[in-house]
Amino acid sequence: MRHPNADSTGRRLRLVLIADPGLPSEIARNLSRRLPEHLRRRIGRGIRWQVDTVTEPLVADEQADVSGLAEIVEARGQDGDWDIGVFLTDLPRRAARNPVSTEVDPERRIALISLPALGSRRLPRRVRQAVVDVVRQLTAQDEEPLDSPVVGRPAPSEESKRERYVVPGLRGHVRLVLGMVRANRPWRLFTSLSRAMAGVFATAAVGFLNNTTWRISTTLGISQLTVIAVLSTLALTGWIIIDHGLWERAEELPDTHASLYPYNLVTLLTIGLGVFFLYTTLFVTLVAVSFLVVPSAVFGNITQHAVDASDYATLSWFVTSTSMIGGAFGTGLENAEEVRDAAYGQRHRRRQRKLTEARDRDRDK
Repeated sequence: MRHPNADSTGRRLRLVLIADPGLPSEIARNLSRRLPEHLRRRIGRGIRWQVDTVTEPLVADEQADVSGLAEIVEARGQDGDWDIGVFLTDLPRRAARNPVSTEVDPERRIALISLPALGSRRLPRRVRQAVVDVVRQLTAQDEEPLDSPVVGRPAPSEESKRERYVVPGLRGHVRLVLGMVRANRPWRLFTSLSRAMAGVFATAAVGFLNNTTWRISTTLGISQLTVIAVLSTLALTGWIIIDHGLWERAEELPDTHASLYPYNLVTLLTIGLGVFFLYTTLFVTLVAVSFLVVPSAVFGNITQHAVDASDYATLSWFVTSTSMIGGAFGTGLENAEEVRDAAYGQRHRRRQRKLTEARDRDRDK
């Protein structure tokens, strides 16, 4: 049971951060250590803050009402003895096409903060500021509605008891997309796909020791190498998305599904960045070992000119680009579910499973 008057009659308040698994849970745990200090500094009044964290998967509905979240958590057996509840989710939320960053229910003293609407830069700091802002409002420290660069602007709400805050315009949509990509953690994509990694490095090893490759690489200019690099990364990105059915199509989704935006865009950026991180890792590795495995005398004899560091760099660049083909063959051997697990955060994976189940039910009707 929550104690709505604890801050006026006593001097201890318990704030519970209830977070989705994955990135929100990590941020909540790190935030809880110093949050009491920030609350005392910003709110004052001699309140002693107890901050606890709970990891609990929240609902998968994009338009879920913040007022129903307390019952969802308590129904699953979580401790309901808290004064203020703040939910952290990586679920993207929108109101009239504007990304929703925060939703507050002052009567029940709960708030929902959607991490994607806060963007990707300095996310822990922005989450901390958003939490402090909503706690100030829930403890009646701010009579006026929130309006800050982090939580955004007040938005009209059909429910008078709820207060929604949106980040409108282009800035809000850029924040939303980048925040969703951040939650997917694209830099971890290929470290989880062993067959793709094996295909890339096997192709690189073969090409790196081929004297035909040496000749071709030294005849290519910067513009040609750049075009080859871009085309190879785009080709591998497209192959992964198409081969494993990651691109969502409206005709394959349930009738009740919301707009595809921004999910396909997030998929494209997530896979594209994952391929880019793989490309960069392979290039740096090849440059590092090129001087050891390719003797300059042999290299110069094959290319018919004295070689220098730039020749080794262009060789590594060209081999990295051609090795993306091996990555495509490797990802083709991966299980589709394994690719989704590697490419997406937990929220996106749960959402895709829900859509798959809904599609299957529609087909059975």
